[in-house]
Amino acid sequence: MKRNTKFLFKSSAKISVILPALNEEKRISPLLNALRSISIDPQNIELIVVDDGSTDDTSLLCQQVINDFFPKGKVITKSKNAGKGSALRTGVAAANTPIIITMDADMATDLQAIDSALLALETHDVVVGSRNLQGSTTHGTSTIRRTVTTGFSFFNRLMTRHNVSDTQCGFKAYRGPAAKILFATSVINGFSHDAEILDLAFQSNLSVQEIAVNWTAIPESKVRIIKDSYESFYEFCAYRMKLRKPQPIQGLMVASQLYDSFLTEEILHSIPDGSLCLQRDTGIEILFTNLENGNELHLGDDLQKKFANYELSRTSYSKGDFSRIL
Repeated sequence: MKRNTKFLFKSSAKISVILPALNEEKRISPLLNALRSISIDPQNIELIVVDDGSTDDTSLLCQQVINDFFPKGKVITKSKNAGKGSALRTGVAAANTPIIITMDADMATDLQAIDSALLALETHDVVVGSRNLQGSTTHGTSTIRRTVTTGFSFFNRLMTRHNVSDTQCGFKAYRGPAAKILFATSVINGFSHDAEILDLAFQSNLSVQEIAVNWTAIPESKVRIIKDSYESFYEFCAYRMKLRKPQPIQGLMVASQLYDSFLTEEILHSIPDGSLCLQRDTGIEILFTNLENGNELHLGDDLQKKFANYELSRTSYSKGDFSRIL
């Protein structure tokens, strides 16, 4: 990602932590408590829990913790279960910070990985937790799970020729703008979403770095080894065969030849959470990475009315254009 590109963020938080959760009422509390003790103050963490159609009190429990300790956080409750990939896409779309971290709600990955990831993000765009690197440790992994996970990663490397040893570890970290572009153009809703995101990152010439993690298998895992592995294989094959094509990312350029702090503040105040803003030489560009297809047209019309004294123009980016953004 171009280091001289200036992105604007609505939140003053330093990082966003995205947790997809499905019926995690009994398992998520240790993670929520542990996040209060990491090297970043909870006041500077945008904690986003995406409840993917739970039938227990996951949303209520998480909202109580967020209200008490994470003032910049939120719970997003989906009406029905749509899959881990869909939940992550929803969470990343709502994020408003320069760094986005995704992890599983069961805290299988030790949170010491956060500091290692933040360090790696100083020189890379995407950081992937790996259970296969020298220095990593795993505890309690069944033989069948280890075999299936290793097999899927090997299959993924054959199909994509990208040398990531562990695509399926739930811990990953991103430069915020890169994450928002990648997730906005992803299409997979299930567990192979991780592999898709990494493939999109390589296609966009982003820098990807693996880090060693300490990982422990947690009882009552939501992963159904055989069924989910078959579905992941099918999903990823369909993605690679381009049976589902992503929609272009739509945007709006507000022209201004000189830096205008008032315009900047007004735009950040007017756009919905999760929008991606770039400070260009010719003005401010808003990318609607957080809206369902079609809604960006209505928002664009509203912004054109609000900023009638400025020259506005529509922009659009397909997958091959991402180098112009990142």
